[in-house]
Amino acid sequence: MPAIFPSELPSETSPDFWFVVAKLEMSTRDMLSAKIRLLVTNKEPPNMTILEAWLYRRRVEWAGQLVLAGVQKGEPQMSLPQLLEWLLISSWETDGCIGLWNHAERGGTPHPENPDGLTPILTKIAFI
Repeated sequence: MPAIFPSELPSETSPDFWFVVAKLEMSTRDMLSAKIRLLVTNKEPPNMTILEAWLYRRRVEWAGQLVLAGVQKGEPQMSLPQLLEWLLISSWETDGCIGLWNHAERGGTPHPENPDGLTPILTKIAFI
């Protein structure tokens, strides 16, 4: 992942930082999902822009929360490619992107039930 901060984003100290992030995520979601789908299927993915790589990292953080919650419920009943597609694409497009917007509305502060990022707050996690 590039260590370069995306030029499309304002300073992280900007009061509208997370809203800009959420809006850019919405406008790039389909293209980034397509690139991630290529990664999941072991095909050579197109290069990611710095912004796409930054947003991909947000999805990986989301997936980590899902895995943490899911492991507490048992072993997934799907193949690794299916699991990765669900974690990084499907669940993001239904719930993760909303979580990102809610994060923006909180001004970038963690969810009160998950201040350290290690306590799953998702109640509808179910590995298929």
